[in-house]
Amino acid sequence: MGWRRRQRRGMENVWYFAAACVFIFLFGNLAMLQTYHGFVETSTSSRRPQYRGQGGKRAHLDFGDSGNGGMNSIQQLSRELLANKNLLQHARGSEYFVMESRLRKLMEITPDSAYSVNATSALISRYLDFSTSGPAMLDCRTIDNIKDREYVASGWTKAVFSGVHAGRKVALKTVDIGGQDVMACMDGGGSLQQCYHRAAQKIVKEIVLLQALAHDNVIQVLGFCVPDKPYDGDGDTTVVMVTELGEPIDLIKLLQMSWEDRLRISYDLTRLLDFLSRSARGALAMNDFRRQQFVLVHGALKLSDVDDAGFDEPSCRSDNECDLHFSSSNFTKRLACVEGRCQGYNEYRNMFNAGRHFTTFLLPHGAPPALRPLISDVVGTFENCSLTTRELVTWMDKVVHLYKTGRYLNRTAAKDFETSYKGTERSDLPGQFDYRCRMSLSGTGCTLSVFDLREAEDMCNGDHECRGFIVTNQRTWIGRTIVHFKNGTAAPSWNAHTKLYVKPS
Repeated sequence: MGWRRRQRRGMENVWYFAAACVFIFLFGNLAMLQTYHGFVETSTSSRRPQYRGQGGKRAHLDFGDSGNGGMNSIQQLSRELLANKNLLQHARGSEYFVMESRLRKLMEITPDSAYSVNATSALISRYLDFSTSGPAMLDCRTIDNIKDREYVASGWTKAVFSGVHAGRKVALKTVDIGGQDVMACMDGGGSLQQCYHRAAQKIVKEIVLLQALAHDNVIQVLGFCVPDKPYDGDGDTTVVMVTELGEPIDLIKLLQMSWEDRLRISYDLTRLLDFLSRSARGALAMNDFRRQQFVLVHGALKLSDVDDAGFDEPSCRSDNECDLHFSSSNFTKRLACVEGRCQGYNEYRNMFNAGRHFTTFLLPHGAPPALRPLISDVVGTFENCSLTTRELVTWMDKVVHLYKTGRYLNRTAAKDFETSYKGTERSDLPGQFDYRCRMSLSGTGCTLSVFDLREAEDMCNGDHECRGFIVTNQRTWIGRTIVHFKNGTAAPSWNAHTKLYVKPS
């Protein structure tokens, strides 16, 4: 990362207020461009951070304002994450206790620690990386060698870049010094270094939480770099986290997906909600639940942003203090006060918001007719919080099973499985007679998934434009066969992996 330092120009004229405002505006933009430019470009001559990932070497984790005595971010982060006394009641052998003990050990690692550099490095590698097996985490030196960096997007706190490491696309997340978080802090009187430190704490918190919340639907942390000195605008003082690269989610993209792909997202989300509610660390609350906190990785939904997540549930003395109110729908759910906490508060809050931002409009549209009553019950559960997340997973398991096994087709007689189209083995019509249809898996043709040949024939019979279809050997995430529908036929091309079926005249 070739980070360039630029000298700040002093304000020559202090008598004109307007000139001062222009200077501040220009300075903020120059600082933002400097950091972005340095992050995207690399230079072999630049000094690199001392940190090394699993099995490497590094000094302490303090990247605070050393001029003010040093702000130990790991100490602050650890105290914040461990402040929930309810969580500390877990048994010493529990998964949470392992996380707690490691974080507490991190709190002992400060610039004034009696540990030597090598001893401290070993502790960092041991306790910040929760993995006990698998590939080594990317370290500062490896992250510096990530190629083809491109700016992707910015949020309130972070800027996201894409890159390529060992042939794999990855995401690099760092503090956006031109973002609202840093700018609001500076407007409040903080220095760039202080405000960067505060924003960087959120990234460090995400590094810890994302590794601790290991799940198929949580983004995987591939590496991180936490420099050993305060931020000064140079590349070797920048906090970076590397994760899987996901595809951003937006409403239009979701609505253009096939129903099967939308079912997958809803199923993934339901399993994630259950995991978050039953974690050994306590029920995690997505305090700012939005679609922007999720990405798609090879079609799977993954939580990627947890900097606003928390474990605390509201304290209480009686059930009357545990009303969970949703103003957007004028709905209130009464919860029980158990051991001084509103039990299920985080679980049901996540469930309602998941329905509001995802399942309410993803599941009903385009659902097979036989599944619509069950889908309606599932959507109603998200809206009314009438079941636990574990019970909701059971319902979604049923929906997926019915769709996967073809039970939704309601076939009862032998004739329901009979086929009438003429098939030609090893035949294809590539790039010919393609047409657009609803819920297509392809943007250029009518590509759908089917349970079997009879369902493909029924689909073609119900489409006045269809004249035949190509059955492939490709399968969807649920195991259904991918079929390309055609609005005409001709002499086919040879293809060992496809079969052509023509509608009877």
